[in-house]
Amino acid sequence: MKARGDLDGAMKLFKEVERLCRELGNADDLVSTLGNQANILYDRGDLDGAMQLYREVERNCLGLGNDDSLQILLGNQANILYDRGDLDGAMQLYREVERICRELGNVESLARSLANQSLILNQQGKTHEAYDMLHEAYDLAIRHGYDALAQQIKGLMN
Repeated sequence: MKARGDLDGAMKLFKEVERLCRELGNADDLVSTLGNQANILYDRGDLDGAMQLYREVERNCLGLGNDDSLQILLGNQANILYDRGDLDGAMQLYREVERICRELGNVESLARSLANQSLILNQQGKTHEAYDMLHEAYDLAIRHGYDALAQQIKGLMN
């Protein structure tokens, strides 16, 4: 439904899944459905609501030891902070995403985090550091076959 643009219908279904997950004690699927609800709130421009849900899901991920979902949620929180102009807060979270991705060997998310960090560094006038980080992101994407991501990163280089 979300893919078809029916955010209200998708939210209704995710709320029902949330209810069932809580009833059954299914923490893994609860993480997923709350994350999807937060994504819908973000898409609607409800940054406060999205951040609140992302933080709830973050606590669940920490409790489950689910670092892969955690790095996604931290990245989403960083995006909200970036959208709000909190570059330092966003940078702190992007660096945590970088750390987790290096530990997990998650190259795609690592490259995204590095690219996001480079944008902030560039805005802060740290152009050499931004340049190096962006090239590391591009090289990772190329070497590991993430061609679409590599093209996005290449677009940031101009």
